[in-house]
Amino acid sequence: MKIEIDFSVLIKFIAGVIGSHCEIVIHDLSDVSKSIVAIENGHITGRQIGSPATDLALKQIKSIEQGNTEQGNKEPFLLNYRGRAGNGAELRSSTLMIFKNNKPEYMLCLNIDDSNVKSAIDMLKASIPDHEVAEARDENFYNSIEDVSNSIIEQAQNELNLTVLSRLSLPEKNVFVKTVEKSGLFTIKGNVQKVSKMLDISEQTLYRYLK
Repeated sequence: MKIEIDFSVLIKFIAGVIGSHCEIVIHDLSDVSKSIVAIENGHITGRQIGSPATDLALKQIKSIEQGNTEQGNKEPFLLNYRGRAGNGAELRSSTLMIFKNNKPEYMLCLNIDDSNVKSAIDMLKASIPDHEVAEARDENFYNSIEDVSNSIIEQAQNELNLTVLSRLSLPEKNVFVKTVEKSGLFTIKGNVQKVSKMLDISEQTLYRYLK
């Protein structure tokens, strides 16, 4: 069953139910550079209307365009993955992709600050032998699309163990381009030119790598 609902009413309702420790965001995917069109409790990540899509959002969009699903997930949502706000706070995030005519058009995102709960858990752990569990961070929140781009590029460099991009061999540059392309970097306007300059290659060469 499909229904229509005013996004501004929906996010106020969710915020009222969950509380001020939950940020609720609506992204309009027609322009990822300023995709946030509605937000409640933006103090959690420091974002506001006009802030960009996240690195994970770009990756999801790219995956959908290629006909893939995240980790075999056939549902239009991701639940309870880890994120980090600009102030370093760890968040528990969930995302629902909203389609129109079989194309991703909006995203509804919930970012929950569980720090108070974690503080209580840490107090309990103080009386229990140490047992550390590593948690992967899947998403980063930024206030500018430039920061999103830089983060994707930096992550690719770390993943491939690369330093000065302009000094890479042609095969290494090819691998780097394909790696950042999978992360949705080239969804952001201007990044073909930016990455071409960083690699010291022409835009035509970069497009050849993408093919």
